Amino acid sequence: MLGESSPFLPGMDRLQKSAAAVLRGADHRSELASIELGEARDRAAGISVLFLVGAVAALLTGFALNLLIAAIWWDTPHRLLAIGIALLLQAALSTAALVLSITRARQWHPFPETFQQLRKDAQCLQDLLNSPR
Repeated sequence: MLGESSPFLPGMDRLQKSAAAVLRGADHRSELASIELGEARDRAAGISVLFLVGAVAALLTGFALNLLIAAIWWDTPHRLLAIGIALLLQAALSTAALVLSITRARQWHPFPETFQQLRKDAQCLQDLLNSPR
């Protein structure tokens, strides 16, 4: 029965080869995804810590700057102008920082190698299933 030629055998052979390729690839892809997950986690943690430190430092600096400006120009007719200029500078700096962080977050694509390998695997599997043999 096994030695006889059957119209189902070429299809079964392709199916077995495809399943074997998928299983071999799944192990490699999961290892790659695990490595990239670790890298993404480390990068996200580093960015978060830096952002938190920077945000707290910026808040404290802005508060101290406002107190300094108020103390220096308090008894002058230019006190409102000085505080207004400080306000505009701080607003421009915070807007630039927020726009930059949003732009970087949108441009970051985690798991690039894993997705590239999965696309190649899908193309290979499609070629294998569509082959005439």
